[in-house]
Amino acid sequence: MKISIFNFNKLILTLIILFFPIHLFVLLNLDLAYSEENQGLGEDPIHITSDSMVAEKGASMVEFIGNVEATREDSILLADSMKVYFVTDKKKKNQAQSNITKIVSTGNVRYTSGERKAFADEAVYTTVDDVLVLKGKAPRLVTGTSFVTGKKITLYRKQDKVIVESDGQKRVEALLNPEDKPDKKE
Repeated sequence: MKISIFNFNKLILTLIILFFPIHLFVLLNLDLAYSEENQGLGEDPIHITSDSMVAEKGASMVEFIGNVEATREDSILLADSMKVYFVTDKKKKNQAQSNITKIVSTGNVRYTSGERKAFADEAVYTTVDDVLVLKGKAPRLVTGTSFVTGKKITLYRKQDKVIVESDGQKRVEALLNPEDKPDKKE
């Protein structure tokens, strides 16, 4: 992409004028997510970087596109695209809970938390029940050399429970290596 020096300054000024209100909207919407009173997702801030971001005033969703990297504590999520959905009910915004209701990541999803890793085409995280659903051709959970794969993997984080489903054609597959100590809490 070629941009002349003359047009580049105008482009930067135009982008600042157009996108400053959108960035302000995102920061205001994320305000409750950083509150120390919040539980679950809102306890720690989420830092997201991407090639671009799309947000509309009044919308309850912000989309991050291209080389998305989201970090929180020692967890990292990488994807091609990530949509962050916010509470739209004003009553809920005043309660001690996260302002984020759902995060949908698509395309080459890779999640790392400590020694645990997950790979999928799509990952959907809902904050109200603290559930992560991995979908795609062959979503996979990996710890050390142990792994489990299927068509759909549902992680119930509050209950420390995992359900792996097949698609009827390819069965669930797991390799459990005793050296990986799956009962070890991180």
